[in-house]
Amino acid sequence: MMNRFKKFCKYPSIFFLLVICAAPKGLLALDLTSMNDALSKPVIEKRLNMTIGLLGNSEAITFQSAHGFTTLAKDTPAEVDSIVAIASMTKLITTVAALQLYEEGKLDIDESVDVYVESLSRLKILKGFNDDNEPILIAPKRRPTVRELMSHTSGFVYSMWNRNAMIAEEVGLTGDLMSGKDMIVNAPLAFEPGDRWEYGIGTDWLGVIVENVSGMTLAEYFEENIFTPLQMEDSFYEIPEDKIERVANLLFRDDGNILFKFLSLFSESDLIEIPLMSSPSPSAQYSSDHYSGGGSLYSTLPDYSKLLQCLLNEGMYGTEKILSSAAVDLIFTSEINSPNVGIAETQAPLFTNDIDMSFGAEAGFGLGLLLHPSGTEFGRGKNSGSWGGLFNTYFWIDREADIYGIFATQVAPFFDQASIETFQAFESAAYKSN
Repeated sequence: MMNRFKKFCKYPSIFFLLVICAAPKGLLALDLTSMNDALSKPVIEKRLNMTIGLLGNSEAITFQSAHGFTTLAKDTPAEVDSIVAIASMTKLITTVAALQLYEEGKLDIDESVDVYVESLSRLKILKGFNDDNEPILIAPKRRPTVRELMSHTSGFVYSMWNRNAMIAEEVGLTGDLMSGKDMIVNAPLAFEPGDRWEYGIGTDWLGVIVENVSGMTLAEYFEENIFTPLQMEDSFYEIPEDKIERVANLLFRDDGNILFKFLSLFSESDLIEIPLMSSPSPSAQYSSDHYSGGGSLYSTLPDYSKLLQCLLNEGMYGTEKILSSAAVDLIFTSEINSPNVGIAETQAPLFTNDIDMSFGAEAGFGLGLLLHPSGTEFGRGKNSGSWGGLFNTYFWIDREADIYGIFATQVAPFFDQASIETFQAFESAAYKSN
């Protein structure tokens, strides 16, 4: 495989011709050069080790391309079906699962969360800390609703973007991001439910609710009710042994500390691998007690595209219907409208930069999706939806234009500049092609 790849790299025009010849119907109308250039440029410039891009509509995948390597050693070329950690792109899948239960009459999304998880009846709000660094906790006026979990208006937050929540970890009030259920069981609210939007662990609690209501683990529920009907064969929490070699390694951007300086000696760029953090194990998962509804799934871009295609088709994929059109509309109906949606200041620079998931545009948030009522400057139309994952995977879905796009690399911290610029360039090229 490596020899074939090197051969094609020597003759890029031949490789490009093969892409054209193998293209599905409709792809010839696209500007293949611009989209490939957008994805290949950061790899050539050694700003990213790997890029994968995919474009599709309600009928089919219309473009897909992979560049670079899945390892820093450059011994494994990236492929379109390379397996990547999609992190928070898991949230849309968990939201779909909850809406399925809602449509079956098993879950009331406007009901208080403690109806489905008794421990949530004891929720407190963390107002700050006194002079002795002891937490100031008060009872909320009410518990959040299931709908508020899906729209990130519940009061649950991520410590990596919330200072009080980070201090709570530092003083031992809660676990850290990777401590699984211990984190979400002990985590207090940051504000009164419904008061504002802030990105957080609400979808993890939504996952627990799905498990409690269905009587299945999230892994079991996803497989039976989403992955099987959508023919998603490369999506899972625990990577099968026979697929481990297809997994892309996680790289970190050199931040100048001593460890990074040492490891960077072995890299051609400022990307490094941190031992024990760069690649998953077969049992890698976010929680020891519950699968994470908010993150930790692995998938491929062609697999994930089936979910986005399904949403463009009002819940249909082929002959399978996993959601009603009314439920799809709920996903794309904003629960809020605030200029601060998607903006957050980092408290954990190793894992995330400051972010603005709305990219400076007018934004709202529906059930599981950031929404752009007026579209974006990079092409997507009115009321399009989008989200991403911690290791710089991103997608958008544009019902108005009947188009979706997915971009993936495997780099931390989140909102990495090279990754964002590549995603935006890919999106711009995709819309210019249509």
